[in-house]
Amino acid sequence: MSETFIINVNFERASINTFMKAFLNYEYMITPGILKIISYIGAVVAVIVGLFTVFTADLFGGLAILIGGPILCRVYAELLLVLFEIHKELQKIRKKERI
Repeated sequence: MSETFIINVNFERASINTFMKAFLNYEYMITPGILKIISYIGAVVAVIVGLFTVFTADLFGGLAILIGGPILCRVYAELLLVLFEIHKELQKIRKKERI
């Protein structure tokens, strides 16, 4: 199982002290979760802007934003999340070498 720290109601995986230590030492990354939320917000904003553009300015430009905006938000978020996955795998390799 992975070495991620998950805080739930029962605190089964890690105690708060362990979590805070990992958080303050940058061993636990919060950015991937935030990045996912921001990508969803960006997709919704792109759809709203696309609809606004379709009805007020340019039909084809609005459709391009309406279709391409959410796709580009998702691709950009996935590219950034790949960096965090690489970081996580490198940490696993480092821990295996220490043993």
